[in-house]
Amino acid sequence: MTEYLEPADVEDLIALAGFHVRGRNLLLSALAAPLPVFGEEVYPGLHDKAAALLIAINNDHPLSDGNKRLAWIVTKGFLALNGHHLAAGSAADGDAFVRSVADHRVERIAIVDWIETHSRRL
Repeated sequence: MTEYLEPADVEDLIALAGFHVRGRNLLLSALAAPLPVFGEEVYPGLHDKAAALLIAINNDHPLSDGNKRLAWIVTKGFLALNGHHLAAGSAADGDAFVRSVADHRVERIAIVDWIETHSRRL
């Protein structure tokens, strides 16, 4: 069974990082992206759900600044909560990947593949 991040925990993380929420509903919407709808899974696999979360935070822009950083941190946290570790080859690789997602230069399936390739079970 998939575990999901609690909005209050993410809001605490945002406060600790010194970020400022631009729109709480935007944040809640992004965090809900991987959740089942009417009891049906929209994203069947863990990596699909992680990609949905990464994309949603980048697209919804819930913060005044730091959306790409938040997207990476929250995606890593979501995977860790579910027993997986996400790591890019280097900080530059992770940054380039998240920027490509934010700039809509990569398709969703490629995002899922990247996350799957760069994560491992804990």
